[in-house]
Amino acid sequence: MGSRQLESFVTERCRSGTLTVTEACHLFDRLLTTRDPAPTIYPFNHLFTTLVRMNNLTNHYPTIFSLFNQLTQTNQISPNVYTYNILINCCMRVDRIGLAFVLLGRALKEGPGSNPGVFNPLLKGLCKDSRIHEAAAIVLDKMPKLGCTPDLFSYNTLMNGICKMGQIGKAEELVDYMVSKGLQPDVVTYTTLIDGLCKKGLLDKATQILQCMISKDLEPNVVTYNALMNVLCKKGEIEKAEELLDFMVSKRVQPDIVTYSILIDGLCKKGLLDKATQILQCMISKDLEPNVVTYNALMNVLCKKGEIEKAEELLDFMVSKGVQPDIVTYSILIDGLCKKGLLDNANQMVQCMISEGLEPDVVTYNALMDVLCKKGEIENAEKLLSFMVSKAVQPDIVSYTILIDGLCKKGLLDKANQMVQYMISKGLEPNVVTFNVLMDMLSKKGEIEKAEELLDFMVSKGVQPDLVTYNILIDGLCKKGLLDTAYQMVQCMISKGLEPDVVTFNALMDMLCKKGEIEKAEELLDFMVSKAVQPDIVSYTILIDGLCKKGLLHKAEQILQCMISKGLEPDVVTFNALMDMLCKKGEIEKAEELLDFMVSKGVQPDIVTYNVLIDGLRKKGLLHKAEQILQCMISKGLEPNVVTYNALGCTAQTKRN
Repeated sequence: MGSRQLESFVTERCRSGTLTVTEACHLFDRLLTTRDPAPTIYPFNHLFTTLVRMNNLTNHYPTIFSLFNQLTQTNQISPNVYTYNILINCCMRVDRIGLAFVLLGRALKEGPGSNPGVFNPLLKGLCKDSRIHEAAAIVLDKMPKLGCTPDLFSYNTLMNGICKMGQIGKAEELVDYMVSKGLQPDVVTYTTLIDGLCKKGLLDKATQILQCMISKDLEPNVVTYNALMNVLCKKGEIEKAEELLDFMVSKRVQPDIVTYSILIDGLCKKGLLDKATQILQCMISKDLEPNVVTYNALMNVLCKKGEIEKAEELLDFMVSKGVQPDIVTYSILIDGLCKKGLLDNANQMVQCMISEGLEPDVVTYNALMDVLCKKGEIENAEKLLSFMVSKAVQPDIVSYTILIDGLCKKGLLDKANQMVQYMISKGLEPNVVTFNVLMDMLSKKGEIEKAEELLDFMVSKGVQPDLVTYNILIDGLCKKGLLDTAYQMVQCMISKGLEPDVVTFNALMDMLCKKGEIEKAEELLDFMVSKAVQPDIVSYTILIDGLCKKGLLHKAEQILQCMISKGLEPDVVTFNALMDMLCKKGEIEKAEELLDFMVSKGVQPDIVTYNVLIDGLRKKGLLHKAEQILQCMISKGLEPNVVTYNALGCTAQTKRN
């Protein structure tokens, strides 16, 4: 076989995708010993490229450099710029940056180093390792000094690294610099900058860059539009994202799997599952198969809506389509099962995940730990924490906060504080959620001064209070009757740029109603509406209860009608407030009618409902009827409590008399 025939054969074998390391070495040796004429560098480059692209590069990269050394020792075939590009790229992939610099030095000495193609893989590797300063020094200083002019790829690589570090100002300066050097930015340059701006949430500036790009007759590509769509969806501006989709299609830019996945995820996060499903069908109709990211977005919203069965059906469907679930898929399902209290099912899902070769991560363990804590099984949660550590999975701030919250809810404040100290010893600083958990416990125990001290402490640690923090304190102050101090806390919150929400107003309204200041509570309701804060079921129930306690039943009924007109259905607490008022006024028949009405509305009576009615019947001397209500309550699976027994005790005494 002649030299040129052998070159063609090597090229064909490299393109076949079936070449092995052994065969590559054999072909290399044949090329190296071929004479008259000697082969060109190109088949050697094909072999190097194929070897670099093979799996398990870390196992055979020494072979690549051994072959390169053999090539250079012949003194007949000179490596060209592509040879050095391939080999330096190989060095960066196996984290041998020192060897990459050695190869660069050799290229500079032998001639090809004046071509930016030799530098570019080194720049790419440095940027990937976040060594931006070194990459910038090469592009802006060393390359020009060595007589090598950076090309567009050089600048775009550096731009990508700078943007990924979030240094948008420097990225913009780089665009100006490259223009000053006579190099015009291309679609990749602008798209990289737009993506960086979008990731920083600077949508307006990104849009300006887009307009600038279009004005230079550079058409945005699908990557450009995806960057903009991603930030719109993250900001919840779904309508604008859909408009952008229509616009890109009008510009003959076809959406890809990433485009649709971004939009589906955005719709899911807004709870628009039906619309997300429509987009999924549209995507499939365009022969774009959903990937695991797409399915995970849909599964996540199903689990958050509590539709676990549908989520499991979706899992089966994606597997039937050849899409393998990943760790995120299983973590979503496990979390959903845990939130439904289905711990056994969640554990089964963990076993299924492990059988697929996927090890549970910290997110998986956190979901399991959370359900254990919510069920009050603190010891089991602590055992799980120890188990995850034994599996080399390091607990994060969420893990410890879940456990601290569980301990606080069990009233084990000392143990919770110990866990905080342990967490800190592991190098994890408490965040605002951790502090809120501790503060909530103190507030519920009535230890407001300690809660305020904790607020000062968290601020001293550089942790800024959020709306939840202030709401916890305001609620605690209100429950202690310290209304003036609560109002001061509201002012403090506003001064920090945090606007009161419905929870804030409810705490204040509850305090006013408990003090009998109904008019002020009504004024506060009007004020919150004027501030575009919509009252919820709790707001109206607080006011209804306050009016009932003042004997203003007619006004309470008006508020009830107002609430219903706004699409808010009364809950058991609302009905209990009204029933209590009716019973205290001796209007037992109306109270019984109200019981029938609430049941017809799908609201199940609770122990409070029955206790109120039993007490009302007893006070009217309707002892037999009271006992009937008791039996009805027990038949519903509700056990009598101390309030029930007190009422029944009076009944028994009356009977004896």
